[in-house]
Amino acid sequence: MKTFKLKRVQIVENDTIRDFNLIDGLIINKEDDHHTWILEVFLVDRELEYFQRIQQNRENIEVLAVISSEKNDPASLYAHVHAVRPIGEKISVLFIGHMRNQRNEYAEELLASILEKENLSGEELLAQFKKQMKEKPGLVKR
Repeated sequence: MKTFKLKRVQIVENDTIRDFNLIDGLIINKEDDHHTWILEVFLVDRELEYFQRIQQNRENIEVLAVISSEKNDPASLYAHVHAVRPIGEKISVLFIGHMRNQRNEYAEELLASILEKENLSGEELLAQFKKQMKEKPGLVKR
């Protein structure tokens, strides 16, 4: 097994990306035959009911996780909420899921998003693409 630090966690909801105020978190690659990943995130307790609802509905959700460094592209996982536990004024949410294979998908989707929203060409397009690749905004899948 390999363990990594989580820097950011987001959940894809229909046509939007939901951000969370991550207090702390880790992600574990179980390195098993099923390519299973475990995420544990610590959040403020106002998110308790949201995650309890997802857990009770046994929903599979798309989780975007920035691992180790804010500079990294978000990794996309299909996961379910395995456990939600209050800890003082915070909550621990345990996800179990599988990594999507998305190699260059993020860069391609970002470029398509910029082209769709803005009328840029040449150097302006390149500058905007570089800027957003550094910022790593969440993208909605089409």
